[in-house]
Amino acid sequence: MSKPIIAVTMGDPAGIGPEIVLKALRDPAWRTRGRLFLIGDPGTLERAAQLVEDAPALRTITTLDEAEYGDTLEVLLSPSAAPPNYAWGTIDEDTAQAMLAPLDIACDLALSGRIQGFVSAPLNKEAFPLRGYEHGDELQYMAERTGRPDAFILGVMRGVWVTTVAEHVPFRDIADLITRANVLRYIKGLHAVMERAGLTNPRLAVAALNVHGGEGGAIGREEIEEIGPAIETAREEGIDAVGPIPADTVFARALSGEFAGVVGMYHDQANIARKLQPMNERVTVYEGLPVPCTTTAHGVAYDIAGQGSADAGGLDAALEQALRLAGA
Repeated sequence: MSKPIIAVTMGDPAGIGPEIVLKALRDPAWRTRGRLFLIGDPGTLERAAQLVEDAPALRTITTLDEAEYGDTLEVLLSPSAAPPNYAWGTIDEDTAQAMLAPLDIACDLALSGRIQGFVSAPLNKEAFPLRGYEHGDELQYMAERTGRPDAFILGVMRGVWVTTVAEHVPFRDIADLITRANVLRYIKGLHAVMERAGLTNPRLAVAALNVHGGEGGAIGREEIEEIGPAIETAREEGIDAVGPIPADTVFARALSGEFAGVVGMYHDQANIARKLQPMNERVTVYEGLPVPCTTTAHGVAYDIAGQGSADAGGLDAALEQALRLAGA
């Protein structure tokens, strides 16, 4: 079986993305498992290489057909370059376009079957309104571009797989999204991707929305009317789902080994737990796109951009998960 072709996009030019991409990919071991290449602006990557000790040699290509996947790391040319000597830790329309253009190329390659997976270095979500888009995050953007409206976000932390029903929405809108249909969709989606990753019949915990699980309806009825019935349906369909479990205990129980996965109700409920874990033990996965896509569980880190001090552990974790999901 041939090694999967994996694209790596450079991320936000003004953040730590290009730096951590080069730090991770200077390890030749990655290229023993997959045929890896970068997508981005060669000028940005060369500038980042000045921050990286023993940075890999780079070669610009204009089409994927030119890729040789040898010792030199190839950079598929993006049509949108960041301005020379742009400021670290800031965003404008030009750097926004430079970070989104590689994502467009990766989506197009995925749709055409030219790649088996891709890794996105961290992006700044401000790029979307700056470029006139209404998308709240990169998943919404990629889902629309690839025609996959049911794509969703999940994460892995210390071996525990996590997804949430409500992601990047205003807090006051969360409760309206906690419906039987939505909760069941995320239970089934998480179960399916975990089994595809080789986890047979994983045991899933489903978090409650309200304090103390709603206290039997005294502090909210979502657990009784929406979450509980969704769990019952999932169990009838053969999924080992348990809950609703109060959010203040569910992640501690999962991390102790009681559950292989957790369906949370909203972004911070899950991500506070995730971001307390070591950088190289957590990763974000975009599921439901034409090919597996992963990214770091951290952002662009403008406060340390351009200093050469960024930790590439999150990018390593994203590469590991992309290769795994692509069959490597």
